[in-house]
Amino acid sequence: MLAGGCSRTRPEHTYLVAVEPPFWHAVTAAWPALETELRGTVLADGRRLQVLQLTADEPRAELEAELAAARYAGVVLTPLLSSEAGALAAAHPGIRFVQLAWTGAGEASRPPPPANVTEVAFDRSAALQRAGRLVAAYLADQPAMQLAVVAATGSGSAAVAAFRAGLAAGGAQGRVSEHPFAAERGSAGLRNSLEAAAGAGVVFLQAGELTGEALRTLAAGGRLAVVSNWGNRRGYEATVLVSVDDPGLRAIVAGIEAPAGARTVVPARVVWGLAAPLPSSGAGLHDGVRAAAIDAAGVETPETPETPAERSPTADDS
Repeated sequence: MLAGGCSRTRPEHTYLVAVEPPFWHAVTAAWPALETELRGTVLADGRRLQVLQLTADEPRAELEAELAAARYAGVVLTPLLSSEAGALAAAHPGIRFVQLAWTGAGEASRPPPPANVTEVAFDRSAALQRAGRLVAAYLADQPAMQLAVVAATGSGSAAVAAFRAGLAAGGAQGRVSEHPFAAERGSAGLRNSLEAAAGAGVVFLQAGELTGEALRTLAAGGRLAVVSNWGNRRGYEATVLVSVDDPGLRAIVAGIEAPAGARTVVPARVVWGLAAPLPSSGAGLHDGVRAAAIDAAGVETPETPETPAERSPTADDS
């Protein structure tokens, strides 16, 4: 289903953004807001973005059908489909592909991308370290509060290490406990880890699609959370302390503007939430503050949290 706002009469000016549901549900967190940004984006040279929401079980086949029906100046591949970038580039040598990847800053040992592919990596490491320092600044004002790391085993180890490095730099390393859970145990494993971490007032979550469930549990107990890719998504205003966000639109534009065959890196953002006042010693450690929801009367209003069935809020296991 096309969700773009531009005409196909000038294909040389149109980049197709091919998005799979797991990407906009989990990575972008607030997909409607990002879609609006994408639909309204016109780059400096007049090129436009058009969105293709892939709904089929075989997203590559659905994309191939669209490419057979219309010509585009280029195609942006969101992370799950980006694994097909090499094959797609070989099959369509006349099309420029922008590959969004969850590879951090990228490994120099990897071969360069094909000549008609630009690879864009989300680099969370520096942002996670700053988030750790920011949380340490918050804990410095809360001398009785402890922090727990609740992470699914087999994923997110680099994110945990970067966050813990930031905590250590901020002097909070002695106030942290770790409570990993087996990803294959799902909700049961998550619940056990959250119960084991019951004494911690702040929880750093690396729970993937179970993040929504974890946030409900933390909210019920009046505890705070550090998550990924929450941004300005509605809900849990009193629970989300910090969010480390991958800037989807910035990454797409950076990839289009970079040369074909090149690699470029887009840093993640540290967003302070609405759950607590920003610590005075946290200046320079964040990139923005979560905006409060405003109703039609201009009044700030809390939002009803969405359930995982409606949208999974984070993909923080990269």
